[in-house]
Amino acid sequence: MHDSVREAFLPFNEPMEGRVRFMYLDVKRLVSTGVGNLLDADDPGDFGSNPQPLPDIFTLGWFDKTTTAAADSAEIGAEYQHVKFSGTASKPLLPDKEAITRLRITDEAINDLVSHKLDSFEDSLRQRAAFADLDQWPADGQLGLFSMAWAMGAFFKFPKFQAAAQPQDWLTMALECKMTEAGNPGVIPRNVRNGLLFTLAGWMAAPPPGDFTRLFFDPAQKLDALMRSGAFPLPMNLVIGLQTALETLGFDPHGLDGVLGKNTRTALNAFQTAHGLPPTSSVTSIDDVPRQTRDVLLAQLDDKEAAHFGDPV
Repeated sequence: MHDSVREAFLPFNEPMEGRVRFMYLDVKRLVSTGVGNLLDADDPGDFGSNPQPLPDIFTLGWFDKTTTAAADSAEIGAEYQHVKFSGTASKPLLPDKEAITRLRITDEAINDLVSHKLDSFEDSLRQRAAFADLDQWPADGQLGLFSMAWAMGAFFKFPKFQAAAQPQDWLTMALECKMTEAGNPGVIPRNVRNGLLFTLAGWMAAPPPGDFTRLFFDPAQKLDALMRSGAFPLPMNLVIGLQTALETLGFDPHGLDGVLGKNTRTALNAFQTAHGLPPTSSVTSIDDVPRQTRDVLLAQLDDKEAAHFGDPV
């Protein structure tokens, strides 16, 4: 992978996953730690059918939070079982999930675990036909793929995404990378960012190609600041691009978060009304925005000399 991707991976993931030094039960009732690192061999669809920890759990240098004494394998296994059957999947991380645990790991152990997992995912992904040319992908595309693998594992099955990956059809990949959000709203920010990453990869790969090793998604910036930064043209195939365009044109969506909610619909309706267009108050996706509205939006952006790309057809 490009150095820029490796350097960005932790700062990209930490705002979404946190950095957790104890074991906790995630929303799928799987025991995890670190930066969303799975420690559980159980089947997420059949809770308790295989309540066993993954071997990684015994390599992390767990120690007692009070005495700092190193934990042995039996203590680590007991902590896993305690967390596994704690019923805390829907509880807040702090204080509830932390309060029931005794063992901790260091930040260095977390960094090593993330690095090891990232390398493992890279090796696995490169073996898949759809991603055989991963080394030649733009940096933003690499980060998007590793982000998907981090959430679902390296052998996720997204047939339309995989079919688009082989010819590097980046805009289709941006559309088809979305993970199911039902029952897991925490994945929404990752879906928004992944769509942006694959769209940016398409912009970088368009002729003439730029420096593929450069990452245009800057994880050091908050998402709304990044969208306003002018680091790249507005991605009009995405809701967050629509939001940024509306804000640029003076119709405030009250946030650039990539979610097509009430405030974004209100801003869109205000834009439509101001330009004599039929309002569409029930839009739920970027594809629902009428072609006529998109054409006027693009023309207005051109008048303001605001660059854009990835326009839906």
